[in-house]
Amino acid sequence: NPKYILADRAYNTEPIRKCINEEAKAQDQIPLKTRAKTGHYRLESKNTFNKDMYSRKNNVESIFSVIKRIFNGTNRSRSLQLSNKETKLKNTIYNIYRSAQIQEK
Repeated sequence: NPKYILADRAYNTEPIRKCINEEAKAQDQIPLKTRAKTGHYRLESKNTFNKDMYSRKNNVESIFSVIKRIFNGTNRSRSLQLSNKETKLKNTIYNIYRSAQIQEK
């Protein structure tokens, strides 16, 4: 169960925030759009939004970008289950690749 869910401004809707807070029982970290003035969870997020935590999202996005460039961004699997396994395998191979690079230094 996640404590926080990070998302872009495009996901700044009251139904999405309600789902994150009530169903996932997590705290949303979504920046407010400038015109957002209504909604219980939107107004509450003005006080709970942590800019430092949200900035960590860039690290994750960078890793995804590197994995896509090195190991091809498309999955060749036909089923969802095999596609998930293929993605996990690419992530594992990337971790091995990075640890080998770090050890060389």
